[in-house]
Amino acid sequence: MKQIIFNPKILEEFFSDKVREYCKSCKRYGQKAQCPPYVESVSYYKKVLPKFEHGALVFQKFLIDNPANWKELGVSSSKEIQTKLFFIRDKLLADGHFGICFGAGSCKNCETCTFPCRFPDKSIIPLEGTGLNVVDAVKKITKLKLNFPVKDYFYRIGVILWD
Repeated sequence: MKQIIFNPKILEEFFSDKVREYCKSCKRYGQKAQCPPYVESVSYYKKVLPKFEHGALVFQKFLIDNPANWKELGVSSSKEIQTKLFFIRDKLLADGHFGICFGAGSCKNCETCTFPCRFPDKSIIPLEGTGLNVVDAVKKITKLKLNFPVKDYFYRIGVILWD
């Protein structure tokens, strides 16, 4: 797993209502308390997230060695990134800093999501659900080009921001 520190101010140029619109094509749209349409607006995130002092992009490449296990790999890879993000966040909190995480895909903590979320301190908002163009932001921060459609591998991306 890799981690790159960045200045959150650069995120401001990557927010788009169009990205958020893509969420409507997700099979989990409207079913997760930490996903659109239940999270704040794109304009809210565009205003707030770039104001944090520090940011870290956390990412990992996952190989698709068996397409039959795609669903399990999707869940386990999301949880792996989320675990790393929460580890960093909890360390920051213990050191007296406020930190907030955004993860890869929808929250996968509970089998059945409740409204409101029962575990807001353990749940995560998908980065793309904020309206952030993750592909362009990752390219700017890391020079890494994310390719679609996914074939032999994919990346899971998460962000933590803190003051």
